[in-house]
Amino acid sequence: MTIRYILRLRRQLAEALQENARLEQGLHSLDGEIADVRAANTQLRAEAQVAVERQVAAMETIDQLTARREQLGADLKKAIDWATEVARTNACIDQRNRHLAADNERLRRELLARTRPVARVIPLQERGAA
Repeated sequence: MTIRYILRLRRQLAEALQENARLEQGLHSLDGEIADVRAANTQLRAEAQVAVERQVAAMETIDQLTARREQLGADLKKAIDWATEVARTNACIDQRNRHLAADNERLRRELLARTRPVARVIPLQERGAA
């Protein structure tokens, strides 16, 4: 019985060694896959880092453009206020010019009425000669 027992143990040992060899091959295969996954993971992390840096740069650009837009809005408001004030000033100047033109016309008519001779005096020498 011991021989059978020894033979069975040898057979089990041989099967275990074969299973161990097969598992080691699987382990080496998994090690290769793990190395591939790690390399892919490293590459993905690098790509993700580049993507994050681009997003940060885009966000900074958006912040800068937003600030510039707000500044341009403020400048536009100032320009509109200035243009409105200029338009009011020009309207006042135009009204004043119309009043002055009317006064000038009135004064011109008065002056013309005062300087217009009532009758032309013809000297006596010219009366007889004519």
